[in-house]
Amino acid sequence: MRLSLTCLVGTAVMLSGCASDAPRPVTTPPTPPAAAPVADAAPEPSLSPLDDPRAPVERVAQALLAQRELKDRAFRLEADSPIPAERRTTFRGLTYFPFDPNYRFVVTLEPCSKESTIEMATNRPGETRRYRCAGVFRFKVEGVDCSLLVLTPDLGVPEAAADLFIPFRDTTAGRETYAAGRYLQLRRCPTNEYVLDFNQAFHPYCAYGGAYSCPLPPPENHLPVAIRAGEKLPEKLPK
Repeated sequence: MRLSLTCLVGTAVMLSGCASDAPRPVTTPPTPPAAAPVADAAPEPSLSPLDDPRAPVERVAQALLAQRELKDRAFRLEADSPIPAERRTTFRGLTYFPFDPNYRFVVTLEPCSKESTIEMATNRPGETRRYRCAGVFRFKVEGVDCSLLVLTPDLGVPEAAADLFIPFRDTTAGRETYAAGRYLQLRRCPTNEYVLDFNQAFHPYCAYGGAYSCPLPPPENHLPVAIRAGEKLPEKLPK
């Protein structure tokens, strides 16, 4: 599996620019006036191991563990946590499959077959949400050809939404993962190469209880394989 430059959620890829020295005059120039102070340039952000396709697997695994610990803390302490308030004091963290780099793919966002909007059902009877098709990801899982529609909220203007939304359901659904499916979310990448990392797959808030409205993966995103990576069901879900 070849990995190349990519960008993920919350990461802006800084494209390297070019600069050259100003030409030097042949004769000695007059003394120039004092230059105005120049504001310090903002340093380029370093690429997280989760976003860096060249990062060693060990560093990716460590970064993923740190990310999960931050999420557990937020779910335990934040007021808008999907964990019911009466259960947060006993919440010990989400449950995950072991990190597996075989579920980390470099993919290209291929064009949709035609410009289209999709009416997606939610967990609430009769409710739908509109999304645009942003493209298609194609990859193989243990030799099986797979594809996923990549969506953005329908804001009325193509490519207006920065986030790419990938709801999916695989054959673990209802047994090892939430029956309605799981999500991935990425940021648009100017190189058009993305890391599709199922180790970062997460459950919608509906999986934890509460009166949430969660889009259901469309039939095109029902994968015929088991994706044993990312978030999984705990032994007992909060009620």
